[in-house]
Amino acid sequence: MQAVIDEVGYRPNYQARALARGRSRTVGLIVSELSGGNPFFSEIILYFERAAVKEGYEVLVSFADTETHPDHVATCAVRMQERQVEGIAVLTFGMEEHLIGSSIDIPMIYAGNDGELPGIRNVRTNYLPGIREAVKHLVDFGHQRIGYLCGQLNWNSMRTRYDSVRKVLKGAGLPLDKELFVECPHTWEGGAVGIADLLNLAKPPTAVMCCNDVAAIGALKTLNVRGLQAGRDIALIGFDDLTICRFTQPSLTTIQFSPSEIAPLAFRALLDAIEDDAAKPIYEYRTKFVLRESTCAPKL
Repeated sequence: MQAVIDEVGYRPNYQARALARGRSRTVGLIVSELSGGNPFFSEIILYFERAAVKEGYEVLVSFADTETHPDHVATCAVRMQERQVEGIAVLTFGMEEHLIGSSIDIPMIYAGNDGELPGIRNVRTNYLPGIREAVKHLVDFGHQRIGYLCGQLNWNSMRTRYDSVRKVLKGAGLPLDKELFVECPHTWEGGAVGIADLLNLAKPPTAVMCCNDVAAIGALKTLNVRGLQAGRDIALIGFDDLTICRFTQPSLTTIQFSPSEIAPLAFRALLDAIEDDAAKPIYEYRTKFVLRESTCAPKL
């Protein structure tokens, strides 16, 4: 029998077998911002799929073009349900509200803040622990004037990070001058332009925190062009802890919101929802401070 199988090149159709048993063993993953060179979502896909494969699941990935089509997240979810996925993880970090009212009747999860969407489970993100550690680190160094590159505040995730940073700075007794908070795209270019605005102030900040690592790395470029160096002339802190942070010059101090941890947690929450739709455990990701080389004391 094996000789015949080898001769004709037969390969079993595991998808058909699964469907015959009433299970597709496939889950959907919706992400955004694959364009523009941001590695965050490519890392999300990598670690989510690794977690799924360990449990015998395939992953159907869809890119929601939320920049030009805000309702595209809901469209992607509907298409995935039509393809008989068993559940959907929406890891767009900011555009989940467009799912409200969509006709999805399979388990769905997203990763965001403490807010809830009807019929969708949430992996909560607690931004405060990592931000508190980062601000304490800067204050211990002697910084009193700390700037922040906010990202695009129409994104829920960026607004929540912004609100958390302001809350921690206020709690530390630090100034909340409007000029120290620059709203800019959370991109390489946005970070480069945003920190230039801060450096051009009559009294620039001695430390800058960024809404994500991509903006922070863009800021490194501007500092280099101006003959400045993070970790020597100014303190710089990113947010996410992408792999690339270990290889920048200097290596980037950051607040960890790591795809390598978020993605497996999101898959576990989705798998639990698939296997027991009645149970509703609370999943929470707590950020952490990661010290590397890009911070320093303020220059006198």
